[in-house]
This record gives sequence, C-alpha cells and structure tokens, in this order.
Amino acid sequence: MFKKPTSNIKNFSLLRSSDRRKFKEEILKKFPSLDSSLHILTESTIDTTETPINSFIVPEHIQSAKFVSNAGTHGVIYITNEKQPIWIRIDKDKKDFLIPSVYTLWKFSDLLPKIPTFTPVISILTGGANFMIPGIAFPSEGLPEVNEGELVSIVIRDLNIPMAVGTMNISTKLLKPGSTRKGVAVNILHVFGDYLWSMGDQSSPPELSNVKLCQEETVEADASESKVAEITEDIDENIENLHKELSISEVDRLLEASFYQALLEKLTPNTPLPMSTSQFYSAYILPCRPVDTDNEVDIKKSSYKKVSKFLKAMEKKGVIKIKESNQDLVLYHVNWKHESLDAFRPHKTIESATNEVEAQASTSVLESMQIQVKEVFKPKGAVVDLFKAQGQNINENTTYEYIEIKTIILDYLKSHNLSDKQNRRLVIPDEQIREALVTKSGERIPDKWTRDDLVHQIQLKMEPFHYVIFPDHDPELRKGAPKCIQISELKRVGNKVVTTICGLEVYRINPNELIEPLKKLCASSVAVNPTPQSLPKKPLMEVMIQGPQIKQVKNYLINTKGCPEKYIEVKSKGKK
Repeated sequence: MFKKPTSNIKNFSLLRSSDRRKFKEEILKKFPSLDSSLHILTESTIDTTETPINSFIVPEHIQSAKFVSNAGTHGVIYITNEKQPIWIRIDKDKKDFLIPSVYTLWKFSDLLPKIPTFTPVISILTGGANFMIPGIAFPSEGLPEVNEGELVSIVIRDLNIPMAVGTMNISTKLLKPGSTRKGVAVNILHVFGDYLWSMGDQSSPPELSNVKLCQEETVEADASESKVAEITEDIDENIENLHKELSISEVDRLLEASFYQALLEKLTPNTPLPMSTSQFYSAYILPCRPVDTDNEVDIKKSSYKKVSKFLKAMEKKGVIKIKESNQDLVLYHVNWKHESLDAFRPHKTIESATNEVEAQASTSVLESMQIQVKEVFKPKGAVVDLFKAQGQNINENTTYEYIEIKTIILDYLKSHNLSDKQNRRLVIPDEQIREALVTKSGERIPDKWTRDDLVHQIQLKMEPFHYVIFPDHDPELRKGAPKCIQISELKRVGNKVVTTICGLEVYRINPNELIEPLKKLCASSVAVNPTPQSLPKKPLMEVMIQGPQIKQVKNYLINTKGCPEKYIEVKSKGKK
C-alpha cells in the first residue's frame, strides 16, 4: 500500500491528552499481548519518569495526520516527535485496521501472529508483491491459527524478525506443509523498505546486520535455490499489478488501443488541427493508456520504436493523416468514420484513474475539515414509558435521531396492530401513546393520525439536543436546537450596504481571525465589534464588511472554515 508516496498528507497535529489516553486504551484492547511486553520493558527501563506505555506505545508528543494512499485508501499516520511512524489506521473494505509499523514491531515482535518466510522473499515483497503461499517457511509447530482478513506479520524464519504487515487472504487452517495450493497468502499493507518506512529514520533491525535481503543469497536447508525460484515464479504468475515484461506484440496492441481511446475521448472532432505528433503522443496517447500499464506501454518497447513510425502505420490504415510542416511532423486530419473507431471498446485509462484518486483525495480533505451537526432528542415524561414498552433501554444520557424515533414508533404501531381497519393509512393510538401525547392545557387528542404526524408530535414531546463534531475532536453534546450563523445585509445612511456575520463563536471561530482573509476576499474594509448581547464573561462579536458580500462570505465559511451550510442563515436586505 505504501510502495509509492502517499498523497494529500495533512499537517501533523499533536494528540491531546484525552485522545492519547483513548488511543492507548484502544491499542491495549486490540493487542492484549502488549501487557506482558510492557511489564518486561518496565523492569528493564532505567528512566522511569515516563511510563512504558507513553514511552513505547503512545509517546507524549505523538502526532497524527490523515493521508490518502496512491491506491486511494484513506487513513491516519501516527508519528513520534522524532518523525518515526509507529502506527497506521486505515479504512479498507469497510473495516477499520490499526496497524503497527515495522519500527513498532521491532520493539514488540509478538504483537501480531507470525507467518515465517525465507530471507530472499523479503526483496520480492519490497518490490510491491503480495506474499504467496509457496513463500511460507512452515515451522515444525505449525502456523498460528489466523482467520481470513486478520492481521499478521511476515517474519524471517529462525531470526523472528518482523519485516512486513498484512491481512490473511486465506485461513491458516487451510495451509499445510507440502501442499500444492498456490495463490496469495497475505495481502501486504506495509513492508520494510516502503515509503512509510522511509518516512522514519530508515534504520534496519539490529539483528539484520549480517543478513542480506537479496534474492541471490544462498538459502540453507529446505530453502534451496530451486525453492526460491519456485516462490519467485509463483509470485510473478499470480500477483496482480506486479511489474512484468509484456511481449512486443502486447505493447503494440495496447499502444493502438491507447491511440483509439485518445481520438475518441480526448481529441474529438472539435479539437483544432494541425497538431504536432509529439504533442499528440505525450498529451493525448500516453494519458489514455490502460490503467496499471504506465511503465510497460512505451513506444520504445513496441515494434515501432519511434512515434513517427507508429503514426505512419495508423495513417496507412486510413485512420489519420500526417505531414511534415516546418521540419516537424504534424497530425492534420482524422477519419472519424473509420471502422476501427466504430468497433473500438473504451477502457479505463491512467488519466481517469488518477483523476478519481485526486477527486477522492480532495473530497476526503474537504470532509475532514467539515464541522458536523447532528440533531438528537432525549425522551422525557410519558415518552420514556412508551419507548421502554417497545424494548428500549433508556438512561439519563440516551438520545435518538429522528429516523430512530420514527423506527421505534412505527414498530410499536405494527406490533400492537394499531392501524385503522377502514383506512390503513391512518392509525388509532392506544392508551400508552395517548399518555405520551397529553398536553399541559389538556387539549383533546385526535382519535386518528397519519403515521408521520404521530411521529412528529411525539418527537416534539422530547427534549432537543444536538452534537457538534469538530475535526479531530470528540463530539460535543449541547442542549437545545442547533444555532445558526447569521449573515445579513443591512442598508445604512445614504443607501450604503454592509454585510454582518454573527454567531461564529458557536462553531469555535474567532471573529478577529476573519479580518485579513475577508479583506482580501471581498476587497473591502472589515471590522469586528461586540454585539448588543455581548457580556464580559461571554463576549459575542459581530463581523462587519462594507458592501453586499453574502455570497463570498457564505462560500468562505463553508469551504474554508467547514461550517455546515444548513446552519448558515442568510437574511435579506433591509433598512436598519
């Protein structure tokens, strides 16, 4: 996953004490073997000013940053104050993985179940391959029991040195010595020598001082030269996206496919011609190569060897016309009705794949900046009894979103058969529901309700709360309905218009920090003054900008400050 540099790594930020504590608890829960390891470290640690947990697992100055891998996988990297990556969190196949780096595994080698291999295999893994079944060096005691999808470390046989981390592609119960089974054993996520490793001090484990990670090394005993050759051959045959040599005819075929794709997808009949053939090749054909072929589909690896020879072959087919102009070869005509274009079936290109990754990364970065607001409601009075009657376990901290409330009420109506038999779209509330609907004024409760009206009325009987979720912070539960940021345009003396912003403090935005950015954005003067509701202990400020600036201000708050658009209230122009 880290064989290429990751994209869009945000700035690293220091974890708060509370986040460090939660992170430590999560690590110990997921890796219970750490307790015994930490006990050993405690006994051997001379400097006891720091607990072993903080020193080795979650250091005091641990920092984190979100990233997007080259393959589009989203995650978080945790590093020490010395920039050493020690943990990685990724979201893969809708599952959250907390992964120790090789630097961490060298301190805690028993952190993960171990799958042993032969020394030469490591060089193959660092080249970007997954770990294949023939590469397993079966120990005499057998492999540890690991299910498909669970984390394991790949270790060098006998030396017990973790060199890679991945997820089992197959249960170890199905893997036996001497089996002819082939295929991927472990999907590699991180390996010694990859980009994540290079972010650290790029050190090797001390035990490797006399071990060479080269494929030509002589392997003792059962790991003979023939065994290594078998492993290498099996990996070459089975691993997807492994760099392998294509035949000249395959390169020719893929190059022609890229040529047709470039005409249909990028050049199009509206593109002005003539165009230099060098520009056509570099800016149109190369981006249209099939995905994952960028290193192999090259004019020099084809039978044509030169761009001019390739395009002359396409001219001979009648697809294009080229000519010399000012000592340069140019493309000046395309036969858009040629049968080759009609018969061609487009493929996913390198350019489209790159654009997808960049789009996902941009979306991820934008989402990571967004402030989220979630409205919830707390049961009270007779509504508590109603929810308990439907099997809900309620305490003083229990809250529900509207969709959850609706589900509970509809399930109650269905289980108690409260539909109106003459009109199935209506329901007749029983005594439990009528009790929840009672008002202080004693108004008459209708005998029949639509389901939506009934759900809405019960929700109104509940106490409103809301969560505000700031990036990289725990959710904050606040009482009452969410408050809005107000953007208003006001007319002043002489028909002058000013734009004001109030309510920024609710979303932790310092009004004074907006002065310079809004000056540049709106090309107007900006001032910050206390509002009439401001108090010394709870100051509330208003930002005032000269001119009608609602659109610019609103976009700035959404895209730069992450304010939720739903909770930005815009007021029409009016006289003061």
